[in-house]
Amino acid sequence: MGLFDSLINRAESTIQSSVMSGTRSAMNKAVQSAEKLGSNAIRNITKKKKEFVFTKIPESLEEMKALPQANLQDPFGVVALVILAMNNYNTNQDNMIAMMNFLKGPGQLMGLELSRMRDQLSGKDYVMRSYFEGTNPDNNYKPLEPFKLVVFDHPDSYDNEKDGYVTLWVKSSGADGDRQVRLRKKQSTGEWFLIEEFLTPGIRTPKEADPWA
Repeated sequence: MGLFDSLINRAESTIQSSVMSGTRSAMNKAVQSAEKLGSNAIRNITKKKKEFVFTKIPESLEEMKALPQANLQDPFGVVALVILAMNNYNTNQDNMIAMMNFLKGPGQLMGLELSRMRDQLSGKDYVMRSYFEGTNPDNNYKPLEPFKLVVFDHPDSYDNEKDGYVTLWVKSSGADGDRQVRLRKKQSTGEWFLIEEFLTPGIRTPKEADPWA
């Protein structure tokens, strides 16, 4: 018996029991229980995950192009490169822009995107570091070395794949929810390019910067 067959049987059993009891309250609880089972099933569908390991964070477009992921054939790898590029925001913004424009392909980094980065990343290196494995607020988001990134999908990641779009996800160690990166495939080359990212909103304050720590 598969996972979904088992869940369906459990839900049917719960509802049947409530029907036999003959109370509206029991029926409502049964429906809620069935909905919860369904929601948990969706959340617990095995995600496709890819782990990427880098000996260093590239500091220029040339260094980024030397990485195997720079062939842009794997959308998961492109997401990893986006995070690497954005880790340069506070150290060399020009190089960061060059890397991001490479990852944008036919598009370019827009003024609104740069304005958002300025508002949300200036002086906050830890925001982008939080996507590396081993980071947390207590260690001031200091990543393990070599640097590891995990990129994964969600059940709805491929809803618009027929139009060339895929949405992938990463986890910030300072945020409660997963964060997404949208990509589009260039059909003539098979390359995946960044459309938009939602990586910059604030996260929990690192211990060294928390006046209440």
